Amino acid sequence: MTRNTKSDQDWTSAFERRLDRLRFDLHDGPQQDVHLLALDLSLFREQLLPTIALDPNRDRLIGRLDDLQAQLASLDTDLRRLAVAAESPFSKSSSLSEALSQITDAFASRTGIHPSTRLAGDFSTFTDSRQIALLAVIREALSNVRKHSEAATVTISLSADERGVEAQVVDDGRGFDPDTTLAQARRDGHLGVVGMQERVRMLGGETRIESRPGGPTVVSVALPPWPNSGHTVP
Repeated sequence: MTRNTKSDQDWTSAFERRLDRLRFDLHDGPQQDVHLLALDLSLFREQLLPTIALDPNRDRLIGRLDDLQAQLASLDTDLRRLAVAAESPFSKSSSLSEALSQITDAFASRTGIHPSTRLAGDFSTFTDSRQIALLAVIREALSNVRKHSEAATVTISLSADERGVEAQVVDDGRGFDPDTTLAQARRDGHLGVVGMQERVRMLGGETRIESRPGGPTVVSVALPPWPNSGHTVP
């Protein structure tokens, strides 16, 4: 029986894109949540130590917290190995503005920084993939601000019109050298920024990261109008 080579190649390419998207969904969703929970648990441990310094059960309590941290580390490892389909944490069960508010509220609760947000245009007809991509970029950008930036202010802006969609996350933190940092991230196998860029690329868009030591840092995303006949993944 003669095989349709082009159809096989198209199917394989689509399958590979789905696997890539799954990999990034896991990183941007459950893995980020487990990481943040581990940070909260570590902070709670440090806050608890002075309170129970003289408690006879101190060592047992601290040992229990250490066990929980070890379980979270094990869960993070399991998530990294996960290779089955999972629902995205950024599904369209809520609107873009509602989902964005959830992300910024969580960021504010952990950092004390309340991002300024601005949305312009109609996002009601967004496909799942476009909403997922935008929210994943914003969440990853905020995660990097929290971990590395030492910023005092963060601004998030999104706009949609007939020319497509643009988004920006700007922080006034200490900045960095993008070329050196991104190259090191790829060598170390860190999926955050790489995954952020790949999500957008799969939708025919472009991600730019502009920064310098001393700041500011600007993460920009541009997506073409939809439908876009040159791309098969909505």
